[in-house]
Amino acid sequence: MTRVVVTGLGMVSAAGTGVPAAWSKLADGTTALNPISKFDGALYDRTVAGEANHLARTDGGDRCEQLLELAADELIADSGWDDALMVDAGVVLGTCQGSIARAEQIHRKYARRPQEAATDDDKARFAAYRPGAGTTWLAEHLGAGGPRATVGMVCVSSSVALCHAVDLVQRGACRRVVAGGFEEFSQFVFTGFHCIGATATGGLRPFDEERDGTVLGEGAVLMTLETLEDAQARGATIYAEIAGGGFAADAFHMTAPDPEGGGLERAIRQAFSEAGVGPADIDAISAHGTGTAFNDGMECKAFARIFKEVADADRMPPISGVKSVFGHTLGAAGALDATMSILALRDQLFPPTVALETSIQPTWDFVPGGSKPADRPIDVVLSTNSAFGGNNSALILRRVDAS
Repeated sequence: MTRVVVTGLGMVSAAGTGVPAAWSKLADGTTALNPISKFDGALYDRTVAGEANHLARTDGGDRCEQLLELAADELIADSGWDDALMVDAGVVLGTCQGSIARAEQIHRKYARRPQEAATDDDKARFAAYRPGAGTTWLAEHLGAGGPRATVGMVCVSSSVALCHAVDLVQRGACRRVVAGGFEEFSQFVFTGFHCIGATATGGLRPFDEERDGTVLGEGAVLMTLETLEDAQARGATIYAEIAGGGFAADAFHMTAPDPEGGGLERAIRQAFSEAGVGPADIDAISAHGTGTAFNDGMECKAFARIFKEVADADRMPPISGVKSVFGHTLGAAGALDATMSILALRDQLFPPTVALETSIQPTWDFVPGGSKPADRPIDVVLSTNSAFGGNNSALILRRVDAS
C-alpha cells in the first residue's frame, strides 16, 4: 500500500500564530485559555475560552479566512511546496460551522429590521456562507487544482478529513493533499454547548475527578500530505507517516456518547488493522479529552478494554489531553491533536494534560503538569476523537525511521 507522510505543518490557535508557539505552550504545560472577548461570558456564568485574541480583526474580513491564510503561509514555507507541486494538489478540510459568525452578524442586523434592504456587501457575504466556503477559499488562495472536499462530522471532522486525504493519495486521485481543519469561536455555537450543559464553569480539566465541562476554542491546523516516495525524492522533511485511520458510529444518542465507548473502540481497531499494529505497539495516546463527564469516562472504558489485551498490565501508554491548553477547537480538534502527536514523535516528549489534579484513573499516567521526556522511544502514537451524533475516529501516527 502507498505510504502517506506529513511534510509540512501550519497552525493558528489561542497559543498564537505558528506551530512553534503552540508546541511551546503545550511542552511547558502552560494553558492558552483566556477571558472571553467576543461577547459577555458573564451572561452564561462562564469566563474563559480558547480565542485567538492576537488576531483581533478590524477590517470586517472573514475570521475563518484569516485563520486559514496565516496557517497556510506557515504550511507552504514549512513544506517547500511550490506552484508546480500545488497545481494538482487536493484540499480536504474539516469544520463544524465554517464562517458561522459571518451569517450570525448579518442575521442579527436584519432580524431587528427585517424590512430594511440589505446592502450588496451583506448580500454577498451571506450568500457566501456555507461550511465548505473555507475549503474553496483556501484552494483558490493556494492555487490548488486537485479534488476538494469539506468534512462536516462535528468534532471528528478534521481527523476524518485526514483519513479522506490519505485515501485520495493512496487510490491515485491526486499525489498530494493539503488537509486539516478550521473553526472560529462563535457565540451561536457557545450558546448551544451551554444549553446542553457541556461548558465548564472554569478551566478545561480532562480526566480530572472535578471536571465539569469543556471550554471552546478556535483555530486552523493544516498539513501537507504526499507519498513517502515523492517526499524522499525531493528531500523533504518528513514529520511522520499517517499509518492508519478508522471511524465508527455509536448509534446511541445525538449528543451523549455510548457510555461504554463501543464506537470509539471499533474506530481504534480499524486504525490498528490499517496500520498493521496492535495495543502493544502504541507508545503514547493523544485522547479527545473534552473535560466532560461522559466523554472522558467512555474514552477510559474503551482504552481499558483495548489495552487489557497487552500481557504486561503496566504497558498502558501515557495519555495526553491537549485541549486543556488550547480549548476544544471543534472541527479543527482532530488535526490539532494529530499535530501535537506528530511533534511528540519528533521531540520524543509525552505532552501533558494541564490542570489535572485528581485522576479518574489513578494508576494511569495522564502526564499531569508539564511534558516529560520519553523514557523509552516514542515510535507510534494513537490519536482519538469523538463527536456529537456518536461519531468516533482514530489515527495512527508513526515515525518513518522507526518503521
